[in-house]
Amino acid sequence: MDNRPIGLLDSGVGGLTVVKKVLEKMPHESTIFIGDNAHIPYGDKSKEEIIALTSKSVQFLLSQNVKLIIFACNTATAVAMETIQPEITPCIIGVVQAGSQAALTKTQNKKIAVVATAMTIAQHAYQKELGKLDPETQVTEIAAPELAPMIEKNVASAVKLAAVKKTLRPLANSEVDTLILGCTHYPIIQQEFRQALPANVQIVDPADQVAESAVLTLEKAGLNSSKAQHAQHEYYTTGDVLAVNQLGRIVLDDPDFSAYQL
Repeated sequence: MDNRPIGLLDSGVGGLTVVKKVLEKMPHESTIFIGDNAHIPYGDKSKEEIIALTSKSVQFLLSQNVKLIIFACNTATAVAMETIQPEITPCIIGVVQAGSQAALTKTQNKKIAVVATAMTIAQHAYQKELGKLDPETQVTEIAAPELAPMIEKNVASAVKLAAVKKTLRPLANSEVDTLILGCTHYPIIQQEFRQALPANVQIVDPADQVAESAVLTLEKAGLNSSKAQHAQHEYYTTGDVLAVNQLGRIVLDDPDFSAYQL
């Protein structure tokens, strides 16, 4: 048994969609989340900047003695995970790998689209991962640099729907049957994605598979918390606490959600 917390990081509140799944699947596990809202979005930054910012969040989580780290950020996973993992002891679980696995279990025709930040698309993160898992997969990549900042600002639903419809125009008349939400912010507006897509297109939120991977990782390493433990959850942000609290309460459906300022 290991009662240390699980650490999670993201560029903003999107990572809370992963936290939500972790809490559902592992109610006895404590968590510590850090959202680097002061520097969002990561998707328009250089690789060097993303690695430096992600490393800073990792160091904070290590200072909290976490036993596992989840990169609840597609851009950080795509750009920084490979560099940081060899430098630290706790295992890192990334959303790209989990999302790719989930998409392959859903698709019927192996024609998959991924919508993500500009950097995640530039790295061809999902295309590479899906290609490794199944070389026959056809991947359509769509960059959506405006969506994550729009979600952070919590703009009106009609505005978000219009932006999603514009983003998904490249899929018009395509045979894609599965769409990966390749940014952890996007599940927050999954309803808008559902409205903008044909009914036959399945939507993949990598968060569910990430949480399942965390369950298996802890079990394999014997790091599960005691079921007698009273789980505790802490949330930190480098940005505007009031704005993070407002959106965090919606994402986690928790009126008592409260983040600490870093």
